[in-house]
Amino acid sequence: MTTNQARAGANTAPRPAYAQCMLDAARACLLVTAASLPLSTAVTNAFGVLAFLCWALSGEWRPALRAIAAEPAAWLGFALLAALLAGVAWSRVPAAQALGTVLKYRELALFGIAMFLLSDARWRARVLWAFFAGALVLLVLSYAISLGLVRFTDKHGLSSAQGAVLLKSSITHGFIMSLVAYGAAVVALRSTGWRRWALGVVALLAASNVWFAVQGRTGYVVMAVLVLWLAVSQRSVKVAAVALLCLAITLAGAYRWAPAFQARIDQTAAEAIENRTDRETSIPLRLHYLKRSVELIKKNPFRGTGTGAWGEGFYEATANDPPFFHDRSHQHPHNEFLNLGVQLGIGGVALLVALFGVAFWRAGALPEKEALLARGFVLAFAVGCLFNDFLLDSTEGHMWAVLGGALFGASQRRAS
Repeated sequence: MTTNQARAGANTAPRPAYAQCMLDAARACLLVTAASLPLSTAVTNAFGVLAFLCWALSGEWRPALRAIAAEPAAWLGFALLAALLAGVAWSRVPAAQALGTVLKYRELALFGIAMFLLSDARWRARVLWAFFAGALVLLVLSYAISLGLVRFTDKHGLSSAQGAVLLKSSITHGFIMSLVAYGAAVVALRSTGWRRWALGVVALLAASNVWFAVQGRTGYVVMAVLVLWLAVSQRSVKVAAVALLCLAITLAGAYRWAPAFQARIDQTAAEAIENRTDRETSIPLRLHYLKRSVELIKKNPFRGTGTGAWGEGFYEATANDPPFFHDRSHQHPHNEFLNLGVQLGIGGVALLVALFGVAFWRAGALPEKEALLARGFVLAFAVGCLFNDFLLDSTEGHMWAVLGGALFGASQRRAS
C-alpha cells in the first residue's frame, strides 16, 4: 500500500461512535439555530454556542481545520477574527470591553466550522429549509400585521400600519425577506410542477413584503440588487432588460401605493437635502459617522484605534460637535467597512473586502444551484454591510455563519 493510499484510508475510516454522536448533535444545534434566526435572538445565540461546543467536544478538530484551510472564504474569516483579537493589545478601551467586541464577531469562526459540519448534503438541505420555514412564519406574521389582524406600537413609536415587522427590526426583517425572495426564486427556476409555482409565489410575496409593507431602506436596496443580480446571472440581455423594467415599475408602484415605502423614501430624501446638524436625524447622523470615521482612519491608518474602540474614537473626534454627536451612546457607524477600518486601520477594511470578494469568487466553483445561491448571499451581505454592522450584529452574524457555512459546505462535498 502506498503512502497516499494509506492516508486516504485513514481519512475515510469510520469515526468513533462518540465523535459521530457529538457531530450529529452539533448539526442538530445548527438546525435549531437556522430555524430560530428569523424568530428569536436568544435561541439563536444559545444553540449557536451549543453547536460550537458539541463540535469541540467531538475531538474532530484536525478534519475541520483541514477543511477550513482548503477554503479561503472560511480561513479569511478566522484571519479577520485573529486581527480583532490582536487589536485588543492597543485598544483605547479596557481589555474586557475589547474582548467583548471580539466575542461579538465569533460567527466569523463559526462559518468555517458550520461549513465542515454541513458537508453532508442531507444536513445542508435540512438547515437551509429550517431557515426557510422560520422565515415563512415571520412572513405570515408580517402580512397578518398588514391586513390588520395584529396591531401594536413598537419601541420606536411606529404603529403596525407604518411598518409590518414583528420579532425583528425593520432592517433585519427586510434583509431576511430579501434572502428568502432570492432563494425561493433561484430554487423555483430549477424546479418543475407545483413546487416551481409554490416557490415562485413565496418569492413574490417576500419581495412584495420588503417593498410594500416594511420601512427598511437596507431591504429596499438589497432586494433590488438581488433582483438585478439574478437577471444578470441568466446571461441574457433580454432577461436583464425586462428585469430592470419590472424593477422600475415595481418601485414606482411601491412609491405610489405603499405608504410605508413612500414615507421612508420621502423622509430619506428630506433628511439628505436638508442635512441639518441641529437635530438628530438618520441621514445626517450617518453622514457624520462617515466623516469622522474617515478622519479616524487617516489618523491611524495602519493599526487603527484598537478593537472595540470605534465609540471612544468617535466620542473624542466630536468634542466640538453638537451634543447629540458628542455622546458615548454612539458605539458603531452603521457600516461594517468603516467600523473595522477605524478599529484595525486599512488592513481591517482590506480583510473584509477580501472576505467578500474571495467568497464571491469561490462560490462560482460550487455546484450550479449552490453557486447562484451563495453568490447572491455574499452579494447581499456586502451591500448590507455598507449600511449596517452586519458581522457585529447577532442575527445577521449568525446568518453569515450558519447559512453561509451551509452553502459553502457543498465545496467540501465536491472536493471529496
